Amino acid sequence: MFNLELFKYLAKSHFKSFAIITVSLLVLISIIMTVFDPSTIADIAAASKDAPVNPLGDITTLIAFVANQYFGNFVIILGIIYSVITANKLVAEQVDKGSMAYHLSMPVTRVEMTATSALYLFSSLAAMFLLIFGVGWSVAEFVQPGELPVGIFFTLTWGAFLLHAAIASVVFLASCLFNRSSRALALGAGLAVFFFAADLLSSLSSSLEWMHNLTIITLLDIDAIISGGSYGIQLFVLAAVSCSLTLIGITIFKRKDLPI
Repeated sequence: MFNLELFKYLAKSHFKSFAIITVSLLVLISIIMTVFDPSTIADIAAASKDAPVNPLGDITTLIAFVANQYFGNFVIILGIIYSVITANKLVAEQVDKGSMAYHLSMPVTRVEMTATSALYLFSSLAAMFLLIFGVGWSVAEFVQPGELPVGIFFTLTWGAFLLHAAIASVVFLASCLFNRSSRALALGAGLAVFFFAADLLSSLSSSLEWMHNLTIITLLDIDAIISGGSYGIQLFVLAAVSCSLTLIGITIFKRKDLPI
């Protein structure tokens, strides 16, 4: 089920995209933690609270500012980009370019290939969000000592990881389903972009709130996490989606015909 040499190869070949997205997110969390100023933010919040649509959300506290501006925007966008690029390259692009034939000519089974690829995908996401938590916490303690509730920040980070693991599993399934990279991208990336667009549109108007029901991004309930509400079931569903779609993708790839 797991091939260490293949895992090392994947880590090396995908390091550039991992580093670019991760460093970008680390810089952004550092900036977010640094620029927060209670008096300035309070004035901005007061000026926008009566607007028909408040694009900023709740920004009155540091954790609310981080949750809505960082986890609600930057993490979703950059995380989707990483998941789409990486998940598609791991399987469909390998088949499309003929590289899969080379890998499978070695003592590596199809299950080992896809299971190791999935493990790399999720472990790289885990590493990314662990770094986000570590750097975010460290910067906050340096520039905003005592202002960041660490437990809530950790839950937000954990929830964001589970969300992107679920999105990545959707793209991974599409990557295992199709032999053509373009078709895998059309389905996997198309669904990921749709999830983001539906979540964005549902927040712009009360008449579009029903679109919340069409996206798994809704399962990361930032408001419930900040306020101490109920969010455990939603996070469990995200984890279940990740595991289920990944196993389905591995099974499909094991049984399908390959052009090799």
